[in-house]
Amino acid sequence: MNAAELSAILGVVTTVAGLAEKYGPEVYETVKSALEQSRSSTGPTVDDLKALFAKCQADNAAIQAS
Repeated sequence: MNAAELSAILGVVTTVAGLAEKYGPEVYETVKSALEQSRSSTGPTVDDLKALFAKCQADNAAIQAS
C-alpha cells in the first residue's frame, strides 16, 4: 500500500468511528455491508443501494427515537 491508499483508509475509519460514536454501533454493520457489496465484481445493484438507504433511514429513526 502506498501513502495515498493508507490515507484513504484512515479517512474512512475515522468517519466510521465518528458515526458510531454519534449514532451507535449499528452504523458499523451498515457500512461494513455496503463495503462488502461494493467489493463484488458486479457491484451493488440499484435495489441494493435503495435497501441500504432505507436501512440507514430506519437506523437513524430508531436512534433518534431512543
